[in-house]
Amino acid sequence: MDTPSTPAAPPHAIGVRRRLLGIPLNTMAQEAGLSPEVLAAVERGEYDPRSLHLQAQQVLGRVLDISL
Repeated sequence: MDTPSTPAAPPHAIGVRRRLLGIPLNTMAQEAGLSPEVLAAVERGEYDPRSLHLQAQQVLGRVLDISL
């Protein structure tokens, strides 16, 4: 039997969650190995977070406690 998967967070949730946790954009981008411009594009919904490299997905998911 398959385990139900957690639905992926919408892109804007990444920015909302980051701001709620008080994490600056530049800090989050650096930790995830992204440029601030790419992270900002993800947060605006202009870039699919599932297409980020695996390390970035893992860092964002862990730090923000969301599923990508």
